[in-house]
Amino acid sequence: MITKVNGKWTVDAISHFMTQLIDYAGLFPPASLPLSKAISNYHTYMNGSDSWMLGPFVIPATRLNELDPYKAHFTEQYPLRLSIILKPEEMDLDLEAINLFLETYKTAGTVEAIEIPLTPYVDLSFLEKIENRTESYPVYCEVTGTNDQIQYTLDALHRLDKLKSIGIGIKMRMGGMAKQLFPSAKQAAFVINECQKRDLLLKFTAGLHHPIRQYRNEVETTMHGFVNVFTAALMAYCHSIDAKTIEEILLDEDPTHFYFTTNTLSWCNLTVSSSEINDARSFFATSYGSCSFDEPREELGELTIFHGEAML
Repeated sequence: MITKVNGKWTVDAISHFMTQLIDYAGLFPPASLPLSKAISNYHTYMNGSDSWMLGPFVIPATRLNELDPYKAHFTEQYPLRLSIILKPEEMDLDLEAINLFLETYKTAGTVEAIEIPLTPYVDLSFLEKIENRTESYPVYCEVTGTNDQIQYTLDALHRLDKLKSIGIGIKMRMGGMAKQLFPSAKQAAFVINECQKRDLLLKFTAGLHHPIRQYRNEVETTMHGFVNVFTAALMAYCHSIDAKTIEEILLDEDPTHFYFTTNTLSWCNLTVSSSEINDARSFFATSYGSCSFDEPREELGELTIFHGEAML
C-alpha cells in the first residue's frame, strides 16, 4: 500500500508525485456528503499516515458560513485549508464570505486557492476584475467550450498573468456523473499542451478516482486515470512533448507502462527524475479535486508499478 511507501520514499519520486495531490471534495458528487461528514473525514485524513497526500478541502463560498461549528477541530498547527469555489455573478459577495471566514477562524483556517468557473469567450473585463479582486490568492479558472474558445481564454489569462505576482491558473474538468462530461483524451491533451506552452498553472477536477484509465460501468464510458493525467502533464512540462504524445499517455490502459523507481518515473521511453517531478508539481500540474480520498490512494497502492530498493 502507499502508506508503506511514505516511510521509505520521503524525498523520492512517488512522494513528489503524490504530495498534496488530492484536494478533498467530499461535498460534491458522486459522494455528495453532508458537511458534517465531509469535515469529519477531512479531519481524520489530516491526522492519518497518508496526510502528506492531502490538499485543501473544497467548498463553495456560499457554504462558508456553515463552517462555524467546526472551528474547534482545527488549530494554527493543523488549520482547515480551503480551496473555495466562487460564483462569477456573485464574486463580491463570495469574497466578503471569505473575509468573514478568515475573521472567524483566524489562524485555524487558511485559503489556499480560489476556483472560478468561466463561460466560453469570457469577457476580458471580467478576467481583469478577477485579477484585481483576488489579491494574493492563487486562482484557478475552470475553462469550457471548444478548443478555439478555450485557446481564447488561455491567451487572455496568459496576458493577465504577466501583470499578477501570483499567476491565474487553469482548472480542467475530467469527468462527472454522466459520460458526456468526460473530455476526450485529445481535448485533454490539447489543454495540457496549451497550458504548458503558456506557463499556466493547471489543476484538474472530477472523474479521476482511479490511477489508470479504464472503462467503468457506472458511467458507461472510459474514465481518465490520475496517473495517466499527471504523468502526461509532468512529461509535457519537463520534456515539452507534443499533444499527440500527451494523448498517447492519457489513452494508455496498461499500468505496466508506468514505472516508478526510487528516483524516477518512466512511461515507455520517457523519464523524469524526482526533482523534475517536484518542479513540475510546484510550477505546472498542481493537484486534482476528488470526492474520495480513499479510493485513489488505495487503488494506487494495489498496482505493481513501484520498483527498486525502496520497495524491498
